[in-house]
Amino acid sequence: MFLRTVSASLIRMSIALLLLLASGMSPPGPLTAQAAFDETAGPAPSRDQLDANLQIVVLEAPGCTYCTLFRRYVLPAYATSPRSRDVPIKFLDLNDEAYDKLGLDGPVDMVPTAVLMQNNREVGRIAGYLGPENFFHAMNHLLARVN
Repeated sequence: MFLRTVSASLIRMSIALLLLLASGMSPPGPLTAQAAFDETAGPAPSRDQLDANLQIVVLEAPGCTYCTLFRRYVLPAYATSPRSRDVPIKFLDLNDEAYDKLGLDGPVDMVPTAVLMQNNREVGRIAGYLGPENFFHAMNHLLARVN
């Protein structure tokens, strides 16, 4: 059932990507993403946040087009940001045994899904590929919950 749901989501996202590419539009590049992150980054995490074992876990699946887009456009911008040193980002395949050990609030219905974890418990998640600018806005909102 889970794989059927993920497959249906992947098909819908692939169709949306094809429509986007056919329209002549292209996803924003890393420089645009970095500029968006610089504008919305807000304050660095506090010492309490750092001690709270914060991390972002991105759940992905083999053959996922949007997971590839996430790695291509979001990851480079995040990796060059100051926040990446304090709140590391890790990738995990949904089929990996470690997935079952994550303290998630519910099932993952869409990939990629970025989950903000604190002490192996879910703080919040961003389901699907939003593009770099929207990802950074959403992640800043999730990080504000930790304060």
